[in-house]
Amino acid sequence: MDPQPLSETQIDRSYTETTFQKTEGVAWRCFGAGEPMILLHGGAGSWLHWIKNIDALSQHFQVIAIDQPGYGDSDTVDWNLGIEEYLDLVHSAVDVIVGDAKWIHIAGFSFGGFIAADLARRFDHRCAALSMTGGAGYGRPEGRGFTLDSRRRMAERLGRDPTSDEIWAMQKENLGKLMIWDEAKLDDWAVDMQVLNVARTRFDSRTLSWTDGTVDRVAELGCPVMVVYGEHDAAAIPPIPDRIARIKTVHPDARIEIIPDCGHWAMYEAPDVVNKLMIDFHKAA
Repeated sequence: MDPQPLSETQIDRSYTETTFQKTEGVAWRCFGAGEPMILLHGGAGSWLHWIKNIDALSQHFQVIAIDQPGYGDSDTVDWNLGIEEYLDLVHSAVDVIVGDAKWIHIAGFSFGGFIAADLARRFDHRCAALSMTGGAGYGRPEGRGFTLDSRRRMAERLGRDPTSDEIWAMQKENLGKLMIWDEAKLDDWAVDMQVLNVARTRFDSRTLSWTDGTVDRVAELGCPVMVVYGEHDAAAIPPIPDRIARIKTVHPDARIEIIPDCGHWAMYEAPDVVNKLMIDFHKAA
């Protein structure tokens, strides 16, 4: 069954009020039934990065949308916690959450893509398939042509704490720079979620996102792998063709999908496309 196309009136925003569970300090929300699919969010985010995908994916899988350590409703961790220590925390919690499930599907966005590749490696033969949308972990973004603003920088410029309206406007501008390419898709809901997510961020995701570890982890995988990028992904530095070439070198059968007229947060900007890609790919695994 293919997912039904979304419209603004069809999106079930009540999902944002879903009660969470917590395992080893990691908050998670469960939707649907079937083989478990772990959803991992991006930096300065939360499970809300997947809000437009939950309904479609949960028609086919038991979707487990987590807040990574130091994000959302999960416990606080040291801002500069080491890479392996952080990955250990995620794996330990997910291992308990999925229990004795024979097959596990893993999907990650942005810095969650690097974590997803690591989880797939750790779960080894139990990982049915790995998909990474806007995945990070390919090295530092040298030469990025823009700078994201922050509450701290704004306060220094203003000589006072910014107002809530000023923070909202700043986060909208940040989303337009980094996350969403089509201005028509940059709606108030996206900004509201960004403001909430950033305010609850208690870990520096760049520790993982800017490491160069995704390709090495994918090289160890025997499961199917799908790499998805929006055509205009501003976070993809090194550029998308370089990333794809490196993945193909270590995993020649990896499925590559580039979504036209789309930016970094493809699951929000092009949910119909991403939902269908993920369902078709993971169901075929």
